[in-house]
Amino acid sequence: MEKSQEQTNYNGFLLVNKPSGPTSHDIIDQLRRIALIRQIGHAGTLDPFASGLLLVGIGEATKLLRHYVGLDKKYEAILKLGAVSDTYDRTGNITKTSNSKHQTSKKYQITNNQIKKILKSFIGKQKQTPPMFSAKKIKGKKLYELARKGIEVKRKAQDIEIYDIKLVSYKDDILKIECRVSSGTYIRTLAHDIGQKLGCGAYLEELKRTRIGDFELKDAIIIRHPEAEKPLKDLVNNAPASLTRSFDFTPAEYGARSAQDDVLSHLTPLKTILVSGTFDWVHAGHKNYFQQARKLGHRLIAIVGRDSMVQKIKNRKPRLSEKTRIKQVKACEEIDRVYLGVDGSDAKVYDFVASLQPDIIALGYDQKAYTENLEKEMKKRNLNTKIIRLKPYEPNTYKSSILAKTVDRKSKKL
Repeated sequence: MEKSQEQTNYNGFLLVNKPSGPTSHDIIDQLRRIALIRQIGHAGTLDPFASGLLLVGIGEATKLLRHYVGLDKKYEAILKLGAVSDTYDRTGNITKTSNSKHQTSKKYQITNNQIKKILKSFIGKQKQTPPMFSAKKIKGKKLYELARKGIEVKRKAQDIEIYDIKLVSYKDDILKIECRVSSGTYIRTLAHDIGQKLGCGAYLEELKRTRIGDFELKDAIIIRHPEAEKPLKDLVNNAPASLTRSFDFTPAEYGARSAQDDVLSHLTPLKTILVSGTFDWVHAGHKNYFQQARKLGHRLIAIVGRDSMVQKIKNRKPRLSEKTRIKQVKACEEIDRVYLGVDGSDAKVYDFVASLQPDIIALGYDQKAYTENLEKEMKKRNLNTKIIRLKPYEPNTYKSSILAKTVDRKSKKL
């Protein structure tokens, strides 16, 4: 595929409503063809039969997806009672449970209160064993590949947490629930386990992901795919009018250029946050500073002060070398990129900060150097950068000057 200069300007996040049928990779592949951009990825797979929210990164945003993979998820799930599946969902071999203690000829005599009590029992931290029909790898092989060959292996239970689980509706053999869970939770396994506790068996009939962290399905666009199981009208039901247009790489219908413009018009641009400091060693106060800043946007970049500038501001040289300080900041998972600051006039310092094009500059609670006229200096350089002063974190303990004195005292004793 020929790359155009224009493609490199698209960096951000796209919320996509995946229909039931295609794989998550199918959707990414189709987006690549529509947007004419190769660098596209997502922050969490949905099974082919599942539908709902995919958080997609485009361009530079693909490098930031690691921050979003571990976010909590929210799902709507429909369980079919009175049968079990070897895959724990409707795609597997279904076996009816004839020994159900609640079964009658017409329905399952389970009250709503009984169901609510059982659902409540699943709330909290727990261990969950991944199903054999899953993409999890053991010794380099995907479990579903082994399962298809009739091979079952021992799986290590994973730590998960179910924060909330609610009964939405229950009629005959159909049970609909809504749950909010930690990343890595298998809703298929949850459905199977609920069926076991109910005593009638159950498997997952339908699954829709409605939320990833603060990202919501209601804000997602719809990508039409040939493998989609449901009619488009079912997917767009209750969606805002601005998001209900389908996008398909069908030149006869839209033309590639038009489809590209339409999809990318829904791109959420990256919001860059800048932090700065000496970072003579990275302590818990710095970590909290980074964590607070991280919540303000998508990409967190850091400037580490040069030795000469630290000398100028603090009248002393840093205890650690520039190389070591940069290495320590880079090792922090919150940080996406680290820059060594510049030496020179105030104008040169402001020029360098502006060159990084921060949307927000996050200041430490007691940070003073180059902060007084910072917002005005950014405006002089055609940037509408917000300046936000962050909260302190145990300042009587985690303050660099206090920690430095403690280190000095210990060094003298030695």
